[in-house]
Amino acid sequence: MSTTQIWNEFSDRIYSFILSRVDDKEIAKDLLQEVFIKIHTKLDTLNDQSSLSSWMFTVTRNTVYDYYRQKKSRQKEQAVLKDNAHLFEDDELNQLCETCLHLFVQELPENYREAILATDLGNLSQKEYAKKIGISYPGLKSRVQRARAKLNEHFKECCLSTNSKGESDCTHKDKYACTC
Repeated sequence: MSTTQIWNEFSDRIYSFILSRVDDKEIAKDLLQEVFIKIHTKLDTLNDQSSLSSWMFTVTRNTVYDYYRQKKSRQKEQAVLKDNAHLFEDDELNQLCETCLHLFVQELPENYREAILATDLGNLSQKEYAKKIGISYPGLKSRVQRARAKLNEHFKECCLSTNSKGESDCTHKDKYACTC
């Protein structure tokens, strides 16, 4: 069975399944797209076509679980940012972290770096950039999210790291020539 046939036969049921678990139509649509990307790329690993339905719903369930794990992680990151809000009120520190941002972006793999530079730090929407480089919009969204996650790791290790006195405790000063 092709991905198109699977879409035609199962997309409504899978969407309903996702929507019953996330309760947000836009997020459910995004997750449906993620599910079908996974189905399309992994369909050749399915040995028994008679188990297609259960396999697809396992993929769907795991995608929903991944969404909630990522959401929980984002909430933890927001809590860290909230706890360190005082750091972002310091214009001098912000200038230093901006310098770090450029250094961190240069450390990203090329495809991540280009995606971040064109969209988040540039003036293209993700849809425009995806079309420009010839990849799917969901594929680019994933690429940008992974790039952001890598940048977030760098900031946590560097700019948000403080010692017991509340001073910057950057562990990457030598590697990045960081000044924070």
